[in-house]
Amino acid sequence: MDSFASTVLLLFLVTNPIGNLPLFITTLDSLPPERYRPVVIRESLFALITLAIFMVGGDQVLRLLKITQASLELAGGIILLMIAIKLVFGSAQSEADVPGAPARPPRKEPFIVPLAIPYIAGPAAISTCILVGGKGWEMLLISLTALLAAWLLGTLILLSGRWAGKILGVRALAALETLMGLLLTTMAVEMLIKGIKIAFLQA
Repeated sequence: MDSFASTVLLLFLVTNPIGNLPLFITTLDSLPPERYRPVVIRESLFALITLAIFMVGGDQVLRLLKITQASLELAGGIILLMIAIKLVFGSAQSEADVPGAPARPPRKEPFIVPLAIPYIAGPAAISTCILVGGKGWEMLLISLTALLAAWLLGTLILLSGRWAGKILGVRALAALETLMGLLLTTMAVEMLIKGIKIAFLQA
């Protein structure tokens, strides 16, 4: 249960629904209000399928490329640390306008890019899915269930986008994003330590 809960938390953090919330709000701000939730659900499903594919087949790709577990742990830790630092210092929030404020109208309704990829299924999320999914069928089943749980929670947050943006405001969203960054930092450091240990054992 602890492994499942920690995997859900890790996947929730790397998909970053709270940090993505202001980005979703501003990207979809020019669409009719009734299109917000259908677009969020569609893009979230694309992201889920993408992450599940990497979780199931990523290990075979690593074997083909002869990438070791230590290298993956270290690379994943570095990517997570970079994302965490970005969250802590609020650069994601600075890229977005105030929720509800006029945004640059997109030429057409976003499709896959940038909402599904890379906002939800970004490099950190993809590398994390490869990492947690490549440890046998039992762990893969647990990881897929954890991915679904994290995805459901994240999608619910994104679906509440316009309502949450009005209720919480910019400062509260930025504070939540910083908190997620701090949690993700500890996980990134743990991955780096684990990668270093594996590298020494393999040497």
